[in-house]
Amino acid sequence: MSSSPHRSLENLFSALFLTSVCFTGTLAAQEKDKPQKPPVSDAVLNPLAPRPAEAPPLPVPPELPDSGFPVDVNEYENPLLHFEGAPTDLSLAEELDADLLPPISPYLPGEPAEESPSVTPEQQKLMAMGARVATSVMGVRVWDSFGVLLASGIGSYVTADGIILTDAGLLHPEIAGKADYITLVGADGTSDRVSGFYIVDTVSGVALLQSENMDSIPLDLNPGQDFGQEQRSHVLAMSEKRGLVLAEARVQSDSAITALGWLNVRGDDSPGAVGSPVLDDEGRMTAMIGMQVPLKSWKNYALPVDAAALALRQKRAPLRPLKDLPKKPGVGDVVKDPAFIEAFQTLEQKLFELALRKLIQLTRKYPRSAECWALLGLCATHLGAAPEAVNCQRKAVALDPKAGLYWHQLAFAKLRDTPTTAEQTEEDRDALIQAVQQRPNDQVAWLLLASRHVRDGELTKADDALRRVTLLAPEYAQAHYLQAYVRGRLKDYTGAQTAISQSLKLNSSSSEAWYYQGLLFDKRNDPREAAKAYRNAVRLRPDHPQAWMNLAHAYKKAGLGTEARQAFIEHQKRNKNAGA
Repeated sequence: MSSSPHRSLENLFSALFLTSVCFTGTLAAQEKDKPQKPPVSDAVLNPLAPRPAEAPPLPVPPELPDSGFPVDVNEYENPLLHFEGAPTDLSLAEELDADLLPPISPYLPGEPAEESPSVTPEQQKLMAMGARVATSVMGVRVWDSFGVLLASGIGSYVTADGIILTDAGLLHPEIAGKADYITLVGADGTSDRVSGFYIVDTVSGVALLQSENMDSIPLDLNPGQDFGQEQRSHVLAMSEKRGLVLAEARVQSDSAITALGWLNVRGDDSPGAVGSPVLDDEGRMTAMIGMQVPLKSWKNYALPVDAAALALRQKRAPLRPLKDLPKKPGVGDVVKDPAFIEAFQTLEQKLFELALRKLIQLTRKYPRSAECWALLGLCATHLGAAPEAVNCQRKAVALDPKAGLYWHQLAFAKLRDTPTTAEQTEEDRDALIQAVQQRPNDQVAWLLLASRHVRDGELTKADDALRRVTLLAPEYAQAHYLQAYVRGRLKDYTGAQTAISQSLKLNSSSSEAWYYQGLLFDKRNDPREAAKAYRNAVRLRPDHPQAWMNLAHAYKKAGLGTEARQAFIEHQKRNKNAGA
């Protein structure tokens, strides 16, 4: 095996050093054979010359402290746990936590809730609103000719003759070609079918369907709202077990340049579903959910009802059968669009600012295209706009939750957005779980998931994830290094030693891996081997914050007092320079 350039230089310096020693020894031998003259004192030659001052005594090296070994292997904090950029190289629930909410079905007319002295005026108002809106909201299910469920969401009656407003995403062109019939289920269990449609517009998000029930109680629309300030709202959703449920939420315009008119909907309960009405305190519909990010820490995007209100004021289009649902633009139509191809090529050429402008125009044209949102998010990531990237990747996974790549990109964007406070959110962990479930061979996602498990204190899960990484990428030194750390935390020091040895075999220039190797040798009470590892650590990284101190302690344990004091002096000097 050929030696590295660094090793060749070491060999060269060693050879030069040995030659110098031999040459010096030869000269010394020759000088020894010559007759020696007594030394002549300067005082004899020049008695009046001033006497030289005596040399000051050499400083006494400081003693190494007897205690205070700086870092034990079990206290070591692995740098990989703090995400600083890309490394060098759950089944989706239809609705989340809806069953934890109280149903509003008991508030239907004719079924009053039992009176209770503990009911507050606020609760009474909520119950009254539930009674008004319960009969106006229906569960919407789209089926193919074989009885397979294609999509499900919520719809709201908006006219007295059975017109239902829902989000056009439920009838996306990719679904429309398979749709055979649509059923409607009320909060009280009643069921109807959709006889046809008037409008399905994926740009505005408006879909107007006609129910076979021509006698309905409509919701009032309240367009023209200013969402610049956060508004308290209510989101309605359908639960399989509890019927219609009501969740508290907050709605506000998204200020991001990539928001493109969408509203942020936040809350602590059920996320509702696509098509769910967003109601004000009077029970009027102000917005409609258009995208639901399937995360435990739920996030929704909604559109104001202004476009729907305008469509209802205009002359009603002829009723059309479901077989005429728009079949375009599908995914194939989007990616074949010359504008999409041009934007993609611009992004490939790393002209990120130009690509950003082109992709923003594309997402305006195709707001229900996961591909467009994912590329826009990727472009924002390259421009360092992490919040914008998160915004876009959330929309991508909302539109295509089975695409593991989009979950991967969401996790990366979220980690870049809050690298030091990732413990304050579950979004990056949920996204990584989805990424590895959808793409089991995504080794980088597995590595980041392992890192997240460590931060959460789930060491066994972290070790399992790292086993997957080392199987997928056995040459990935960082994975073996993190695995050593995890096994050390699990007190499996033999396993930790095996992993760190493999990491150093793959990458011997990692100062942190050598430092951790030293910690493991210290744990085994082998100070000489620990000192060798720490020397490698400070050679590769002279400003390492702890390695000099650990080296000093290792020397002291090995009985090398002079070397220990020298390492301690170096530690003090480095700390002083770092604090300057």
